[in-house]
Amino acid sequence: MAAAPERKVLEEISEDFLCCTICLEQFKSPKILPCLHTFCEQCLGTLVEKTGSQSCPECRQQYQLPLGGVPEIKDHFFMSNLIEIFKQQLDSMQGAEIKCAGCQENTATHKCIECGHYLCNNCVKAHRNLPITQTHQLMTIGEYETAKSTNPVTLQAVEYCSLHRKNEIEFYCETCQVPVCSKCTIVKHRIPEHVHRDLKDAADEYLTELKAMIDKLKMKEQEAEKNKTLAKQIHTDLTEQCSREERKVRMKAEEIIKKIKREEQRLIDELKNNYKIKIKKAADDIDEMELKHGNIKSACSYIETLMHHGNAAQLLSTKGDVGTHIRQLISMETVGTAKDDGFIFTPHDEFCEHGILGILESDVCMSKCTVENIPKQLWKGDSADLLITTRDSIETQVIKNQQVKAKVRKPDASWEDINVDDNRDGTHRVTVAGQLDGKYQVTMTIGDQPMPGCPVIIPVIKGLVKTIGSEGNAEGQFIYPWSVALKKDKNIVTADRDNNRLQISTREGTFMKLLEFKQFEMPFTPCDIAISSDNTYHSLDDNNKQVVVSDENGHVIRCFGQNELKDPCGIGISPVDGNVYVTDGGGHCVRVYTKHGKFLRSFGLKGKGEGKFKGPWGVVISSTGMVFVADYNNQRIQVFNADDQYLYSFDCQSGDGKMRRPRGIAIENDKYVYVTTDTPSSLLKFESSGKFVCRIDSDSDG
Repeated sequence: MAAAPERKVLEEISEDFLCCTICLEQFKSPKILPCLHTFCEQCLGTLVEKTGSQSCPECRQQYQLPLGGVPEIKDHFFMSNLIEIFKQQLDSMQGAEIKCAGCQENTATHKCIECGHYLCNNCVKAHRNLPITQTHQLMTIGEYETAKSTNPVTLQAVEYCSLHRKNEIEFYCETCQVPVCSKCTIVKHRIPEHVHRDLKDAADEYLTELKAMIDKLKMKEQEAEKNKTLAKQIHTDLTEQCSREERKVRMKAEEIIKKIKREEQRLIDELKNNYKIKIKKAADDIDEMELKHGNIKSACSYIETLMHHGNAAQLLSTKGDVGTHIRQLISMETVGTAKDDGFIFTPHDEFCEHGILGILESDVCMSKCTVENIPKQLWKGDSADLLITTRDSIETQVIKNQQVKAKVRKPDASWEDINVDDNRDGTHRVTVAGQLDGKYQVTMTIGDQPMPGCPVIIPVIKGLVKTIGSEGNAEGQFIYPWSVALKKDKNIVTADRDNNRLQISTREGTFMKLLEFKQFEMPFTPCDIAISSDNTYHSLDDNNKQVVVSDENGHVIRCFGQNELKDPCGIGISPVDGNVYVTDGGGHCVRVYTKHGKFLRSFGLKGKGEGKFKGPWGVVISSTGMVFVADYNNQRIQVFNADDQYLYSFDCQSGDGKMRRPRGIAIENDKYVYVTTDTPSSLLKFESSGKFVCRIDSDSDG
């Protein structure tokens, strides 16, 4: 019957639990630290003596060493008892004879419950006679084994007071938080200064607290285990990541090295090609100069010989031939065509950004350099990009050694330096902005020497530049054109409403193409046109109450809006998100669609208040998403943010009176807003804030 409990103890407590982690042997005089880790007294003393450290060897938690040193650290009686029990149970399970702990000779017959020692009959008598142990409970080994299997609680040793050794500990002083005997309660732990409780009640309550704490501690253990696993995984991941990133570094380095090698070979090939061309020209010049030099030298030798050794008849007989030959030789070109252009390698500091090690620069031949893309004229406010190409003496496009500069003389006689953009390929871009009307004189220099053809004269004109088209239905003619849009290439797309078509022409007015859509139930009647960033046309077809999206060749991509639009008037595309805004005059609102034609929302109601409309017409959106709407019958422009919230509105006083019935609207660089009005028929310019600038629809407007 006794084997089962003994085996259970051995299973629950491993031998490692009873071993010191310093000497790796079973505890001898075990001492317990505040962190609950246990060590042999001698091991702990040696460690403190050698290192002076007052931290736990296992968890590194600091502790305060008592004045008496390591011997004064708390004894771990519980661990000592466990070791004794472990030894006894192990001996019992192995069938070994239990010796008396007193005389160490005779076979044990009893066990003292308080001391935990096995004793023989002789030592039992002495144990009962000694004053200090005469109150101890003794059992025969048979009684002990029976009680251990049936009622192990009765085997717990009675605890005696350390001050009053004959008195059993029965109380717990909550004030001092120590177990005490009855005598202590009237000597050192007197009431009412001290509060006493029954020892068992206090222990049961503390046991409940311990269970709750141990449950939390186990949860903490699980958390620590989880985080330990996570830390190990991070450790593994970091190792793998380091190896992975190291491979990437090496691959990138190899890639760059290969790129550098290719770039090196390209530059060397370019250098050698330039050298071959130039050296061949130089060699041809040598051959030609040697031939010419030989002819001149030979003629000089012959004529000098004739002069010194020939007679008068001989001298005069060759007069005609000699004179002609000498004049030919004197007029002969003796300057070679090869030039000392040279070539210099200039390293580039930003290889990773530009992918080049450097460039080969050469001296240029001024007479071979050119300026192209010179416009015949510029409209005021437009700009032109002039292209300078630098070449060497054999007309090869080269990157110059010399600095290229440009400046312009404006119509007001002021001079201004112009920025020159070096394309690093032997070409340069010079941008001329026509801010004033009149003649611009552009001077470009290379190495402080003017380029051929400079200064370049560019007229800048203002006012009405050109009228495009006439009335009719032929190509290049219009009937009631309602709207225009400008493509990226600056060609013009016109909504030729009553001819039921779109018409494309160059900015100079040359007809290019007609786009007609005849597949709809009602005739296609474009009242407005907008062009998206991907160069698709969005035509507002008011006859079929729809938006027709097509490419620049007239192929229809999609149609939308038929379910919402009542009387569409104007269309605009947001440069922010590509959403399509359509003013609905019949619905007195603005409809918003995605760039794919999905209806999103409407904003605005019929009325005169802020954010309300009466027949809204044109609409345009700034680069920041601000929406400008021509509120036709309310005689104003209303402005909204990208969330359809009303911001402000404006009208104006012009030379012809108040703005009335605004219809078309456009915006320039988010700075200026242009509005066409019906009464009076005019084109007005405003700041985007609504401040009136001027009329611009006649020459007298300036």
